[in-house]
Amino acid sequence: MLSCARLHQRRVQLTGGDEVVAELGTHKMFRSELEAVTNLAVDNEDSVRMADAYIRQWATDILFYDKAHAHEDPELEALVEDYRRSLYVHRYEERLLERKMPQYVSEANVLSFYEANKDLYRLHEDILKGVLIIIPQDAPHPDRVKKWLQDPDENIEHIEKYAYHYATGYQLFTNEWVSVNQIIIRMPIMEANFSQKMKNNDFIEMRDSAAIYMLQITDKHFVGEPMPLDYAEPQIRAAILQKRQVDFIRNYRDELYEDAEDYKLKIYKHE
Repeated sequence: MLSCARLHQRRVQLTGGDEVVAELGTHKMFRSELEAVTNLAVDNEDSVRMADAYIRQWATDILFYDKAHAHEDPELEALVEDYRRSLYVHRYEERLLERKMPQYVSEANVLSFYEANKDLYRLHEDILKGVLIIIPQDAPHPDRVKKWLQDPDENIEHIEKYAYHYATGYQLFTNEWVSVNQIIIRMPIMEANFSQKMKNNDFIEMRDSAAIYMLQITDKHFVGEPMPLDYAEPQIRAAILQKRQVDFIRNYRDELYEDAEDYKLKIYKHE
């Protein structure tokens, strides 16, 4: 245990139910804090060792800080005060935004923003919607599956029943965009070859020694094209809210300045 005359370990029951397990000057360490460190100990001996090490570090940090703080440094104090002020301002802004700034973004707002900024939202990867089913080479009636996939929305019940009984892999994504990489990791094909196939075909069938891979593409877009609205929508909503936040805080600051007379603001002549 620490051999420091100014550090005392004791059990002091507090009103709130926590206990003081160590003191150093006016600083106190509580049992809950120490237990958060020692709760992963494998046995009692390990727990004692971890507790001693943590208390030693805690006390050393306090003593080191006291020594450093004893030497006045006006420049450092100014930096600390600036940082403290920035923290208060940031927390106040967060609370203002939570309480007073509207979070709802209408579909009309999203569409208007998208049309005005379409060039900012271009694809950096190929994306697609569709259905992927992987079946063993000896699975029955693969031709039926291929026919069902031509209209997956109409034949979804057949597809899913077949997948449940026979498929070794199945992914339905007709209502969401996925990247090419999410598909090719499940198929025996390189990305460049897949992208070329995707450009020329809506249905891709592949085979290897173990399985048949059938992919029906219901929609697709390629690198460099404008993002589809439903793909870009989360980014657009975030951008609208970000701009709204900036405008809200700017307007609030302007209002505060206009009311500065209540704070006896005086501006003297300056060059």
